[in-house]
Amino acid sequence: MGTARVTRSQSADAITVILFGAASVVVTAISGILRVLGTFRDQGIAWSIPVDEQPISATVDSGATSVNGIAQQAMVFATGVDAVSTAAIIGSLALWTIAPLVVIAGVMLVAWNLLRGHFFVRSNVRAFDAIGWTLVLAPLLIVLLENMGRNGVLVALGAETGDPAHPIEFWSIAPLFATGVAVGLIAAAFRQGIRLQRENAALADDTKGLV
Repeated sequence: MGTARVTRSQSADAITVILFGAASVVVTAISGILRVLGTFRDQGIAWSIPVDEQPISATVDSGATSVNGIAQQAMVFATGVDAVSTAAIIGSLALWTIAPLVVIAGVMLVAWNLLRGHFFVRSNVRAFDAIGWTLVLAPLLIVLLENMGRNGVLVALGAETGDPAHPIEFWSIAPLFATGVAVGLIAAAFRQGIRLQRENAALADDTKGLV
């Protein structure tokens, strides 16, 4: 049930998706490692925080060019960050790696099923569910965890209190949220397709019994 003939073009598309997915897994893993190494340094936890605008002179291209401008952010190194904030930072870093891997794995599973001619099957529904929920929840959790981590860094640097997450941060993840909802609707459509497929199969069996 759910098996259909796959054209050569569909097979080529599915194989391409699987190959790109495999490459994306490697890139995501490397990116996650670099993100961790860039955050937890010998000097402390590195974090970019907003600062009061001030003129700066700096070099770019390894000192080849000098530029003048206005600094709005600075990377700081904090030591003595409390355990809760450190755990929040670790959690956000983990989600930055795990969430893309879940999406990539889901897409590769759908492509693999397509390659075998399996369309309206439960594994595709579960894959779309995983992708949709990841796109909806992961960005929200990352924003909240990063805000907790940033506040912990600020307190460790001597600030009295941290600030709540700015609404603009949540609006910035709205496209991902909308995409997750759309993927959820695709999962619902596939569930309906599976039900119709079963009903058609049962109807065909009943019809055979009458012939």
